[in-house]
Amino acid sequence: MFQADLARLRARTVTAVACYAVAGLLFAGAIGLGGAAGTIALVDRFGLVEGLAFAALVLALVGVIALLLNTMSRLRHERRAHRAAAARSAALSQLADEGLQRTRENVPAMLPAAAIMTFALTSMILGKSRS
Repeated sequence: MFQADLARLRARTVTAVACYAVAGLLFAGAIGLGGAAGTIALVDRFGLVEGLAFAALVLALVGVIALLLNTMSRLRHERRAHRAAAARSAALSQLADEGLQRTRENVPAMLPAAAIMTFALTSMILGKSRS
């Protein structure tokens, strides 16, 4: 049963990847054709040099906007990663403090038992002393 679920999931994933790849290629083609049509319209309206310059300006603005969005996204991701690391560090520090507190509370109560065990082990290792 688990194998069948895994096979269905794999098939759905492959199908989704193929569909997104085709859609992405078609979208890139549509953007290219739209850009070409827009450039032709600009050239018809303003003339060759002005139309191409305006089309280049539009493409440069789109590129700058894409770079700004990418930079903002990267900075947001870095801030989230920094906050997550700080939260993990604080949690680990709190756990360490709690463990240290428990150790400080329990060690004095265990000292007599540790001394007796140490004496017993030392006596077993050294054996009876010959006097």
